[in-house]
Amino acid sequence: MMDLTFGQKTRPPEPGAFIRDTDASRFEEDVLAVSMSKPVIVDFWAPWCGPCKQMMPALEKSVNDAAGDVHLVKVNVDKSPELAEAFRVQSVPTIYAFFQGQPVDGFMGAKSEPELKAFIEKLKKLAGAAPKPAENPNTANIAKLLEQAEGFFKQDNFNDAIALYSTVYDAAPDNMDALAGIGWSLVGMRELEGLSEMLQPLTEDQKKHAGIKGLVALSSIVNDAAGTDAGSLLAKLDKNPKDHAARYDLARAQVAAGDVAAAIDSLIELTRRDREWQDQKARKLLLELFDAMGPKHPLTASGRRKLSSVLFS
Repeated sequence: MMDLTFGQKTRPPEPGAFIRDTDASRFEEDVLAVSMSKPVIVDFWAPWCGPCKQMMPALEKSVNDAAGDVHLVKVNVDKSPELAEAFRVQSVPTIYAFFQGQPVDGFMGAKSEPELKAFIEKLKKLAGAAPKPAENPNTANIAKLLEQAEGFFKQDNFNDAIALYSTVYDAAPDNMDALAGIGWSLVGMRELEGLSEMLQPLTEDQKKHAGIKGLVALSSIVNDAAGTDAGSLLAKLDKNPKDHAARYDLARAQVAAGDVAAAIDSLIELTRRDREWQDQKARKLLLELFDAMGPKHPLTASGRRKLSSVLFS
């Protein structure tokens, strides 16, 4: 997966990072989406099931030993009977393995640790034998991943969005939609420190892509406002709410801190108080932000509605 640390030291994943519980509401996200890049074992189990409890520690250990090559998702059939019914689970434990969105293997009943390790090795080989996306990218698959990533982004689930965008970018390094998605997800997480570094190696043609162009514009605003002290500006506004220069600078500081939503609110409030201040300077910066984010960004739509309500009230 694409390195998103931008020169920062990374830590190895914590044990259990590849193991999670799920239910019907998260099954697509936890299993199907993840399986597009890694095999996912789904363990249907129940708290009253002795063989389940006997096998689970060995299964979790084997998955952790695989160090991320295989993930494990656990389904408690008592809490998620609809999933058990959908997969025709007749007894527990029942194991399914998914890869690239499809069930590829499975078994019923408990197995020993050596058998589980052999099962996981088989899945690792299956994943390794599959066509590598970077060598043979599947256009339909990439489109599906981008759609799923956009869904996560709209839900403010930026970690999962970045994971899927990175999967696409690994498969197709010329896909600027994926790189733009990574950038805007970092903005959503307020991690703007690496934004300039991410954009720096891009060609001028790549920077003309709509999403990337917006990131370049936003990065320019961030760099211009770097070092602005939001705390002192808030103190100024507490003493004098009519200090429009302080409110404008506060909006710039909020952009620099990655809090674009707060910056939009500050600029709209300034426009409400004095829309003609310094030749509509607040409105112009608002439009710069909207253009940078693009029409599909959730903050653009909500921000334009708020601005319209001020301008036409």
